Amino acid sequence: MRTVKLIVLGLLAAILIVLGVANMAAVELHLLPAALFGDAFSIKGLPLAVVILAAVLMGILAGLVIEFLREHKQRRVAEEKRREIVKLRQEVTRLRTRLGDREDDLPRIPAA
Repeated sequence: MRTVKLIVLGLLAAILIVLGVANMAAVELHLLPAALFGDAFSIKGLPLAVVILAAVLMGILAGLVIEFLREHKQRRVAEEKRREIVKLRQEVTRLRTRLGDREDDLPRIPAA
């Protein structure tokens, strides 16, 4: 499994390197419309590979934040269940020590 993981990561790295080298042309990045704000919010001479990489990283970051917020409810419920389990185990231990080695009041059923 480790070998497959390394091969996949190697192929991904090779693809990213090839894309980065192939897309080194300088581009202008306008963060806000140039017609309204002029060149105040523009970045000139930025390699296209950097723009692509930044967009991918922002997408990953947005996905991580959304997933973290979505899972919050499940994590809270799991923590409540964990606390309940701990409490119930403590109660079982307390009841077992209270009973001690006492036998049940129920009659034994003979084995057939």
